[in-house]
Amino acid sequence: MKGVCRSAAPLFTVAMLSRLSCLLLVDTKALNVSAPHIVFFMVDDQGFRDVGYHGSDIHTPVLDHLASEGVKLENYYVQPICSPSRSQLMTGRYQIHTGLQHSIIRSRQPLCLPPDVPTLPEKLRQAGYSTHMVGKWHLGFCRPECLPTSRGFQTFLGSLTGSGDHFTFQSCDGAEACGFDLHDGERPAWELSGNYSTLLVKQILRTHNPNKPVFLYVALQAVHTPLQAPAHLLQRYHSVDNRLRRHYAAMMSGVDEAVGRVVQELRERGFYRNSVIVYSSDNGGQPLSGGCNWPLRGGKGSYWEGGVRAVGFVHSPLLAGKGKVSRALIHISDWYPTLLSLAGAPLGDSRLLDGHDVWESISQGLPCPPRARSAPCISQ
Repeated sequence: MKGVCRSAAPLFTVAMLSRLSCLLLVDTKALNVSAPHIVFFMVDDQGFRDVGYHGSDIHTPVLDHLASEGVKLENYYVQPICSPSRSQLMTGRYQIHTGLQHSIIRSRQPLCLPPDVPTLPEKLRQAGYSTHMVGKWHLGFCRPECLPTSRGFQTFLGSLTGSGDHFTFQSCDGAEACGFDLHDGERPAWELSGNYSTLLVKQILRTHNPNKPVFLYVALQAVHTPLQAPAHLLQRYHSVDNRLRRHYAAMMSGVDEAVGRVVQELRERGFYRNSVIVYSSDNGGQPLSGGCNWPLRGGKGSYWEGGVRAVGFVHSPLLAGKGKVSRALIHISDWYPTLLSLAGAPLGDSRLLDGHDVWESISQGLPCPPRARSAPCISQ
């Protein structure tokens, strides 16, 4: 059956959850309808070179177009591995302050993002946002209070572990510990087995009122191993001799396709004109698994530039300056205060944060973030 699914090039798309029609039970007059919709795409293990506008041989027309009409972040940094980067996005704090500095969170570890640390979706929900997540969590699930639906997301469709089969959703932590890892909220979504994980994103906005602010976190497992892609994507790279690179490239095309579908939904449903779209990789590419970080040295797991300098851009009709390249020094921990500020949500005690609000640096070019005042911020 697995072989049939992979050769059939599944294009199944999901109306994310039935609960999407039951949004916030609050007085709509109290909602800040001018607050922007926020869509954050997190891609797994994308190499710095592996996007069209960096000169890649991989075709990413959607990403290239969005970046060209937005602001490309060319001095943008993350952590060299998965869980630390994601924890910093969620909290605005370096992983040393949340106990996640050791490595990734493995499936059998009794560890998770500390429940007493406020998260981005929790803060946005307090500000009147509807909060939804699709994709890879990888911030722990050892207790119910560690799950995405306990950390601020009203709905969740995705995986809890670090990696798994992109079609069967089988995830293993050693040969003796394997299980099914695709969840709809807190229950296993057995009925979705056989569909390609990267394409489980499309109709997620169709039941929303565009006058209510939405935070959508799309954390794709691609292009993380195992390297798997539907036949229609592999066919685009049939001339690539290296098998790893061929499958990796096909997976990046799947990412490009998935992002395009979500953006199309934003346009068709009336969200786009008041939206902020952020695109980021969680760490550098893994050359042993098809990724390319040229001209940077090193890759995933290292503190060389190839491990921590990431592909990133912002696309939004709300940007003051579009079609720009930002060379301001920006870190993944900066998204927490930046997005909360855009949403009009209180930060809490800013002394506990390691990130900075960098929206003016991105949107207008000035002033630069405090850590980067000696460098030019924006160029054509």
